[in-house]
Amino acid sequence: MRVLLTGLPIRSHLVPAVVPVANALRRAGHEVAIATGSAMRAELERLGVPVLVLPDVLAPEEIPARTPGPGSSVDAVRGWRPEISGPLSVPLFDERMTAAFTANLLDAAKPWRPDLIVRETNEYGGFLAAEMLGADLAVLDIAPLIVRLVPDLVKRLNAVRAEFGLAAIDSLAPAFGKITAGFLPESWYPQGMRTSRHRCFRLPEQPGDPLDDAIAKLPADAPLVLMSLGSNAHTLLSSESQLRTIAVEALGALPIRAVVALGHDPAAWTGPRPVNVHFVSFVQQRLLLGACDAFLTHAGFSGIREALSCGVPMAAVPLFADQPANAARVEALGIGLQADAAGLNPDKLAAVLGKVLAEPSYRLAARGFQRRILALPSLDRFAADLEALG
Repeated sequence: MRVLLTGLPIRSHLVPAVVPVANALRRAGHEVAIATGSAMRAELERLGVPVLVLPDVLAPEEIPARTPGPGSSVDAVRGWRPEISGPLSVPLFDERMTAAFTANLLDAAKPWRPDLIVRETNEYGGFLAAEMLGADLAVLDIAPLIVRLVPDLVKRLNAVRAEFGLAAIDSLAPAFGKITAGFLPESWYPQGMRTSRHRCFRLPEQPGDPLDDAIAKLPADAPLVLMSLGSNAHTLLSSESQLRTIAVEALGALPIRAVVALGHDPAAWTGPRPVNVHFVSFVQQRLLLGACDAFLTHAGFSGIREALSCGVPMAAVPLFADQPANAARVEALGIGLQADAAGLNPDKLAAVLGKVLAEPSYRLAARGFQRRILALPSLDRFAADLEALG
């Protein structure tokens, strides 16, 4: 079987879930490639996955170079200070990008002749291309709560479908194919969001280097907290934003040890440096979470999934996209608490994180989720389910 996986050229969209699915399918003997923008080509090839490059599909950091000037997407976020204005409003569906993705994908896929297209939740060109090529369709649900956040999605999809001569749809059901693979247990999904197409699977631990020696040697004299605001936040925040300073001061005020992943060289950090906080540019997040007592997070889905895979409760400060919905779900399930970015200060954040650490119920609920994740079938089962579609 020839399987083409599609995803936006964003690391968090591809590496945690799409790459492991590609590897599972290749282990099962199928021919597999990932179709995405050029920004992710080098990393995907380094991971050993064949790539079909879609030249007009841009990563977020590439968009301002091609769409400069007032009114561009980067111009809209310039000056963003979430501690003042709260979460950033970003487009969760872009008609032009979907059309470009579809056109590029058709050009790449026609000679490749896929039997099956597997798209990630945020990418809809694979849906249109599968229909036009007569291929089966499946979905990797890497952002389970995002679909309900996109206004008029059916109408907007139909506008793109019309550009390619496709008939209008009256619901999103066709866009989710024959199987939708979820990566957390059913209880993550709010009432009414899980369909008969959903099947849940367990993602494997990512291979990689051992834990950084400096982190391994941190004193084991207090609870350990990992702070990461994701791979995109530091590029979006205004240089005047105090959000990370607030978070670091909150960590410094608690009787804990903390590791802060900055996303850049720690030598360039000009904020406070509490004695109990260790700064790194990047951390093997899934690996370290297994040794943590709590996770201070922006509530991206991948980070939540990794924390729950380790049974770690969370303090969530959502910043954009589906993160506010994810943070609300974390709180509703009792696996952590959320703190509003707007008006945040060190005392407020320290109080939230301190409560997560002090009250056993959050840890117990997270450990319960961990057990349910461990009971999910592996991606090899997902590969077998996809084979059965043919």
